Amino acid sequence: MGTKYDYISLKNQYVQGTMSIRELCRINEIPTWSTVSARANREGWDALRAEFQRQVDNRSIEALADKRATKIAAIETDLLEVVHAGILKMAEDMDAREPVMDGTNVLRDANGEIVWRPVQRFGPNQLQTLVSQYLAITGKPSTIAENRNMNLNANADVQPDDLRAILAAIRPRAALARTGGADQAGDPPAARTN
Repeated sequence: MGTKYDYISLKNQYVQGTMSIRELCRINEIPTWSTVSARANREGWDALRAEFQRQVDNRSIEALADKRATKIAAIETDLLEVVHAGILKMAEDMDAREPVMDGTNVLRDANGEIVWRPVQRFGPNQLQTLVSQYLAITGKPSTIAENRNMNLNANADVQPDDLRAILAAIRPRAALARTGGADQAGDPPAARTN
């Protein structure tokens, strides 16, 4: 009569571990590893181990991604707070004044009132630098360019009047795009339908 082993426990140890079948048998004081090896091959323990490890890896990656996303969100929040503080500081400095100095004395007008001058400690240039740094750190574009192109392939069936109508429709819009102004001629003529 053969020795009965706890194969459920052995299978779980093998699938969740990294040891070989021989090492598993040695740890569990099983004198012959061939019986356990045959059972492992029959039940596909290697495939189960690979699947288990894949699931562990996926969970690890998800946990790292969640941790990184949380950290990035915190950094972006802090950066936005700094930009916001810069905006508030610039607004505050718009009304800031300081007395005009004449050497070491405060300058006064004819009525004896202190002469003030506007002072801007944090201005638009500093704010622009702050916003540019924010965009660079967060990987957002600092400029957005837009190009529009129209390609036309014409064949022998196109009538000259049709080409003239297309050109008439395009030219006012191209001029408008170059000048940035309003179109004085109104909408281009509608294309002819056949």
